[in-house]
Amino acid sequence: MAKTRRRTGSDDKYRASRQRIDPVDPTEIGKVIYTLDAYRNNIFYEVSWIDRLVDEGRLGRSFGSMWKSVRKDLFKMARVTSRVPGITRLARMQSHTEALWQIAVPILFIMLFVGLFAPQNPIVGAISPYVMIIAFSSLILGVLSRYVVGARIAKRIDEYIGANPEINVLRAKGLKDSIQVLFDELRQFAIRNDVDPENHLVGIELLDYNGIEIVKDPKPWRKYYLVKVEI
Repeated sequence: MAKTRRRTGSDDKYRASRQRIDPVDPTEIGKVIYTLDAYRNNIFYEVSWIDRLVDEGRLGRSFGSMWKSVRKDLFKMARVTSRVPGITRLARMQSHTEALWQIAVPILFIMLFVGLFAPQNPIVGAISPYVMIIAFSSLILGVLSRYVVGARIAKRIDEYIGANPEINVLRAKGLKDSIQVLFDELRQFAIRNDVDPENHLVGIELLDYNGIEIVKDPKPWRKYYLVKVEI
């Protein structure tokens, strides 16, 4: 009679070590899709952080193989802004107001904290209203700048690209395809790992990609759609 071999703890460890760990990161894929989709809308974010994700294989092999070419096109597209009249001044204005907004938030928290623990302090009582007014004004100015100045920047870039149609060719070449590859990679990740696609929603403004489904429409405070991949 044949003996049944009993599996030991060492066998379990061996099998666990043989299991493949999926390096693809769906959260990072969503961030990259959002960034590249923004380029198609003439909003040019910094992209050097994507290099590390590609090197680590967190965006999939297919995208990794095309990233070098896509990256080159993105830099060419971003350089267009330096030729748009008045864009440098607007960008500087937006940068300054964004800085005000980033400073205002911690000031508000500090004043609320100090007021909570020292409500009877005469110095705090004297300066607190003025500091709060300045901080709130800076916060509102920074938030409005993000939309108002940002919209003016986008409009000027759109007008410049409209007058220079060869730039549209550069924008379309490979960029949409690279985003589609990322969506396909996100779909395969969900299938491989039995993950609900709604746990990994992606923000985009353009909807001309295959195999996606709108989950949430844009809001006044959110210009982009939230979509999921279809399985």
